[in-house]
Amino acid sequence: INPFVGTNQVSYIIFQETYPALVQYDENFKLVGDWAESWTISPDGKVYTFKVKPGKWSDGTPLTAKDAEWTGNTVLKYADVSTGLMAGYINYATSFKAIDDSTLEITYSTAVSNALANLQPFYILPKHIFEQHLGNKGKELKQWDMKAEGELVGGGPFFVKGYDEQGTTLLERNPGYYGPKPHLDAIGITVYQNPDAMVSAFKAGEIDSMDKVPVTLVKQLEADPGVQIRSEAVPDVINIGFNSNPKKTNKRELLDIRVKQAMAHAVDRDRIIETVYNGYAMPAASILTPIAGDFLNPNVKPEVYDIALANSILDEAGYAMGADGIRQTPEGTPMSYEVIMPMDIQGQQRKFDILQEDWRKIGIEVTARPMDGSAAGAAMMAPDGKYLDFDIHMWSWLGYIDPDFMLMTVMCDQFGNWSDVGYCNPEYDKLYQAQGAEMDPVKRQAIVWEMQEILQRDHPYIFIAQSEFARAFQKNWGGLTPVYLLYVSKIPWDTIHQTG
Repeated sequence: INPFVGTNQVSYIIFQETYPALVQYDENFKLVGDWAESWTISPDGKVYTFKVKPGKWSDGTPLTAKDAEWTGNTVLKYADVSTGLMAGYINYATSFKAIDDSTLEITYSTAVSNALANLQPFYILPKHIFEQHLGNKGKELKQWDMKAEGELVGGGPFFVKGYDEQGTTLLERNPGYYGPKPHLDAIGITVYQNPDAMVSAFKAGEIDSMDKVPVTLVKQLEADPGVQIRSEAVPDVINIGFNSNPKKTNKRELLDIRVKQAMAHAVDRDRIIETVYNGYAMPAASILTPIAGDFLNPNVKPEVYDIALANSILDEAGYAMGADGIRQTPEGTPMSYEVIMPMDIQGQQRKFDILQEDWRKIGIEVTARPMDGSAAGAAMMAPDGKYLDFDIHMWSWLGYIDPDFMLMTVMCDQFGNWSDVGYCNPEYDKLYQAQGAEMDPVKRQAIVWEMQEILQRDHPYIFIAQSEFARAFQKNWGGLTPVYLLYVSKIPWDTIHQTG
């Protein structure tokens, strides 16, 4: 629930419903104002001036440009200490300044090609609440356990009335919201520990909507006249991540590109898509997806499934097959690894079973370590954001329309923040900075394509598939929006309504 800590999708759904953002996407996925009523850009492209709408935080405190000034400057000041998760959204920004209560000025060190797109998930926080937690030289922002607060002040359409990490979080309507008044008095967001319990609750009428309907049930629910189903491909990339920290001391063979190439050739994407995702997915080879448009490099293609080729690569690399069918490193240690499995991803166990079977055919043994998403993130970064302990994980990335965020997640400075693999490549980082400052879209595209080629070469990930999400609604709801809109903008609660 803490925006300086939370990285899971459900956290961001709550953030965008409770905190103001300057801009957001509309139903056509075009950038429009959210809290910002209008904006201008200086001729040199370095200064953005926003006019913001009048509003109030849920505790009655006025919402002003001073909240944005405090949020931006605090994130910049403590980016290396506790605010790194938010700092990536304001790359190149040097200062936030409240000209008056309704005017905000953001200054950048250079013109930035995607400044507005990156401000969409940059949430404005209530200064009068968060400034109390700057202790320990700013570290308290990240250490602050917001669950203890109970009710959390919000400035969006809702605020958090009650929080439960593994149960139901209750959002109540904020009477001071600057936008259209929601039809709903409150929203309950429930996290279920298994999909069967969620489906049972939906069928019993206990919940009105299901996010990420199990793909095995989509066709069944589509045939139910009492259910509305919306399904669409979203930029959610299912992946296998390798501990790529060049400073790690254990299992260093997983830094060998040849080992990861061999394992990639032993991933049967077609079988996984058919058996795990019931066909509701398509093969993927990049951290970007088609929603990125021309930024998706068409020359980066999935590896061919070829067990013989995978074995040949490992043989030539000197990883000898042992008598027990498990290969050994040149140092004589078995190629046996633990796979962290966040269980909030559909079909994790079945997917692991397929990978385990195929990797065993090339002499690589894996065992599963299932856990929830928060625990998984902590295990990957352990100890203390140094990425020294884990071997492999199976997770996914849900990205934004502009490629900047996804490309940023694997930078060296994202250790302890967005990185879930500990990858660090100065060549890649230099290109990231270049693409953000490149105003020519054709030249920027070329840089982004090169970055995707580097990731495929270095293999911090094996990208498996881009999945579809299906959402189910009870029949008596109208004014519904596209599935992906849930992840990139405030939901238009003034149009969503009960029909009976």
